[in-house]
Order: sequence, then C-alpha cells, then structure tokens
Amino acid sequence: MNGPELRDIHLPADWLWWPPAPGWWLLPILVLLLVAALLWLRRRRRHPSLDRLSIRELGRIRREYDTGRADSGAVINAVASLLRRVLIEYRGRTSAAASTGEAWLGQLEQLVSRPVFSDEQLQLLARGRYRADADCDVESLLEACEGWVRSLPRGHSYAAD
Repeated sequence: MNGPELRDIHLPADWLWWPPAPGWWLLPILVLLLVAALLWLRRRRRHPSLDRLSIRELGRIRREYDTGRADSGAVINAVASLLRRVLIEYRGRTSAAASTGEAWLGQLEQLVSRPVFSDEQLQLLARGRYRADADCDVESLLEACEGWVRSLPRGHSYAAD
C-alpha cells in the first residue's frame, strides 16, 4: 500500500436522551405560560372588574333612555344608585351607605384624583333625584359618570364591612 493506513468507519456513540436540545427546554416554559394566560383570561371573564361592570350598567341606562323607556328623572335615579353602589364597594357600607347630600358628594369627589362632575351635575345627583320635574342634559351626565368610573383608583381591595 502506498500511503497512510486508514482506520475503519467510526460510528457515533449511542443516542442519549439527556440533556435535551434547547427547544425541549423552551417547550415546557411555553406550555406553562399558555396555561397561566388561559387561567388569567378565564378568571377575568368570570369575575369582571368593578369599572367594567359599571360601564356596562351605564350603557344599559343610556340604551333605556335612548329607546324612551326611561325619562331624565329615571336616569338620574339610576346613575345616583350606581354611583352609591360603587362608592360602597370602595369605602365600605358603614361609611358610604349612610352619607347623603354634601357628605355623599364629598366622598364621590374624594375617590377620584381629578374632579369629573360639574357643580350642576353634583347638585342634580344629590337633590335632583327627589324632584318630579328634574330635567338635565342626560348625555353629559352619563359621560361624566363614565369618566368618573374610568378615573377610579386601580388595584384597591374591596371594603370588608
């Protein structure tokens, strides 16, 4: 023979299942993230937040007014009732449910960082619901209520009493 002596074919070692390739490390992480996202979405859907429920209620009030099933007095009553329920959730039943008039209006204004309601709208919410001839600009009142709901503090814990 002329040249170097060649060795026989060198076969690779048996396939080892450990350690897995990097893609196999990513797969369980992605599956866990997907499961966590699905659980979060399910919880969010089953337990809507207070502001989303309030916006939905304001939409229902607006539809009733637009279809003629409610007059401005009924809208004022429904909005004041909704605001009181939201205030009770934030401040607690003992402090928010018993307040009326100026005290109730003060609690509404203190809960948000910037004033949303005009003085006329505040007086309408406090006293207009008891008048038979209460008349107001319903659209501006509903827009102000929606702005108030959207400016509520996030991440609060509900009152326990």
